[in-house]
Amino acid sequence: MILLKKIVPKIFLAFILLVAAASAKDSSVDPQGILLKHYEAVGGLERLKSITSGYAEGKNTFDGLEGTFRNWEETPLKYRLEEDYNVIKQTFGDNGGQSWSVDPNGKVQIHRDEETLKRRKLKALLEVYDHTKPDTKNFIFTYKGEKKIGDFDCHVVEMANVINDDRTFFFINKKNYYLVKAIVKQPDFEIRTLFSDYRNVNGIVHAFHEDTEIFPREKKETIQITRYDFNVKIDRTLFEPPEKDVEDFEFENGENSENIPFYFVENNIYLSVSINDEKRLWLLDNGASMSIIDADYADKLGLKSEGDIKGFGIASIFDFSFVTLPSYRAGDIRFNPQKIFSYKGLSKRLYDSAVVGILGHDFLSRFVVKIDYASKALSLYHPDKFKYKGSGKIIDAPLREKIFAVPGIVDDKYRGKWTLDIGAFDLSFNYPYAKDNNLLDLKGIERISADLGGQHAEKTVRFKSVELGGYKVLNPLVNIPLSKGKGSNNSREVIGNLGNNLLRHFVIYLDYKRQQVIVEKGKDFEKNFAEDKSGLLIGTGEGGLPEIVFVASKTPAANAGFTRGDIIRKINGVNVDSLGGVEVVRELFSKEEGIEYNVEVLHEGDIKEFKLVLKDLYK
Repeated sequence: MILLKKIVPKIFLAFILLVAAASAKDSSVDPQGILLKHYEAVGGLERLKSITSGYAEGKNTFDGLEGTFRNWEETPLKYRLEEDYNVIKQTFGDNGGQSWSVDPNGKVQIHRDEETLKRRKLKALLEVYDHTKPDTKNFIFTYKGEKKIGDFDCHVVEMANVINDDRTFFFINKKNYYLVKAIVKQPDFEIRTLFSDYRNVNGIVHAFHEDTEIFPREKKETIQITRYDFNVKIDRTLFEPPEKDVEDFEFENGENSENIPFYFVENNIYLSVSINDEKRLWLLDNGASMSIIDADYADKLGLKSEGDIKGFGIASIFDFSFVTLPSYRAGDIRFNPQKIFSYKGLSKRLYDSAVVGILGHDFLSRFVVKIDYASKALSLYHPDKFKYKGSGKIIDAPLREKIFAVPGIVDDKYRGKWTLDIGAFDLSFNYPYAKDNNLLDLKGIERISADLGGQHAEKTVRFKSVELGGYKVLNPLVNIPLSKGKGSNNSREVIGNLGNNLLRHFVIYLDYKRQQVIVEKGKDFEKNFAEDKSGLLIGTGEGGLPEIVFVASKTPAANAGFTRGDIIRKINGVNVDSLGGVEVVRELFSKEEGIEYNVEVLHEGDIKEFKLVLKDLYK
């Protein structure tokens, strides 16, 4: 679950947008020449090349947040962007050697993932106007015809590059050659920006207003510049990341907290957290860029809700607000107050109403996190004191959108970078990769998954092996999405997501400071875990009784006659309350093939009984 992220930093020096590949549409028009006419119209190429620094400030809105910004830039590659939305503040920067950011809770991250490094190379070329050279070997231009944008007739020019797969489409006014619109197509996003309110600043014509939409994430941003200067003197220390990272926690006993017990239920990790001396369960999820609290529980604690913003999960978009979480304890670690998300109905989405929140990046990123799945124990180490002494595999894993990206291989064939997500139930391919590699046509068992935005359809397929860190797990079940969503499973920059049905075979270390993951064989590495043999997806209905939320076709459950909405009352004559509830029912339906159950259900107001015979669904 990835929640809050700025897709594109603001660049004010010139025409710096990111780009990728195409073919000519009208060879009689010179697309690069149109771009050169644009530069002449806004001040001339030589004058633009003479700009080596800039400063801008103004007002901006991002989803439901209103705020202000300040932006400093200097060639080569240096910038600092400060955004203050009153509710939260965040900073992005580059010192010319590395890109960095500071999140709303003060956590510093150095961005060294492959995509960021490639886009920095592109920016460096654009800053020296390599794309204006007639013999450029780095950029490709294509004229895409004419298009009307609002009241303006525009030339459409596509600019591509040889470094990555980004493409930029420029919509340039045919009369005055000002830029009216730009569309940046990246593998995971499409960023559409309208430019207006052009003003002359010392001979340079610049758009002072921008309206941006980001698809498929449904984010909107508006920028109104109130001040713009160039060739100004800038204190270069502004471009450096903070020397000291945030330390908003305290170990109460030494420099680590080892073997904190956790609950491992339905392939999810739940940790006990104390607020105001009240202990409640929170889901552990490194895929959440900010922790989340159930809105009703936040109200109970007297927390004030502020602002609105959109987030995204596996396939869906949803809305959050912000609250300030008071000091809390996990294990023998005390945390200072933090800004986190609030979400209405969170507890209802999780396995038990006793779960009131999700501990995300702003909890986990403070430590080196050791997860021993077999022992159900979590250990947290101070990153400055941690030294690994084991014999496991250390994997370089640059953080991508605050999530570790690691190499992995399925069936010795499907290889690439995967996100590693301890908040995900299972191992899954992303939709674009599955489509490109003809995985959508594989035979499997239908199922549905859910995030905070709702349900989405998948199928589960048995593969031969999956390899992580040189360790090979045999016969894994892998999910394949059946449709293109709006969330992380639509990403092309990674091929899939590694969840707990794989990770539970290991002992995992998440080292945020060094951006590496360490994997060791766990005690359960060779274990064959029980799998559903019914074809039922069971949730919690009214009164805590098991409710059927999905029935996979051509499975024992479908053959028996179960339908969505059935409430399970008895199994072999025993009330499910006596058996132990939903979790125990799921375990019963994962027993050995051939076991029979007589299941009594409440079906549309009538009592019915079905005979369910378990079967291995993946033979």
